[in-house]
Amino acid sequence: AIFQAAAVEFSDRGYDAAGVDRIAARAGVNKAMLYYHFGSKQALYVEVLRDMFRAVGARARAIADGSDTAVEKLDRWIATIVAESAARLSFPPIMLHELASGAPRFDPDTFAMMNVVFAAVRDIIVQGRREGVFRDADPLLTHLTIMPPILIYFARQRVLARNPVDGGLAAPRDLDDFIRHMQASARGMLRKDP
Repeated sequence: AIFQAAAVEFSDRGYDAAGVDRIAARAGVNKAMLYYHFGSKQALYVEVLRDMFRAVGARARAIADGSDTAVEKLDRWIATIVAESAARLSFPPIMLHELASGAPRFDPDTFAMMNVVFAAVRDIIVQGRREGVFRDADPLLTHLTIMPPILIYFARQRVLARNPVDGGLAAPRDLDDFIRHMQASARGMLRKDP
């Protein structure tokens, strides 16, 4: 309960404005229980980040190490990032807050966990080059081209859930349509010209 309450609070307010009192109240516990289980606001925050990195990192690494083609792996990697973000709707806004502030609370272990996700897509891109289906694209720049739209998609969906509007550009997008769009975009970006 504390973990879930913290994820929502950090998502809504960012780290600096998040309140331990609000987290404890939302979780239905006193502050002493929060400190007993997590030690500090910072430790709780880092655990929220690491929960996502552990989940997506393990799945991403398994995809990269599998026997599928690079194109199949790329599609699965994107679907996994989106699915894990959908399972933790608080994560995308937290990550956007953190990146916008220069990631001051990312310690080396947290960075290492996050880099597992990048290493998986890097290895998929290298495999695609070997298979002759991907051009010589920079893996980091490719990663940085794919990840922000995923974070922004979920942040946008959240805004629209709180402020529903009708029509066209403002309408929420279907998750499966978004996954297919991201997969097609990434394949197009990496496709080797004939």
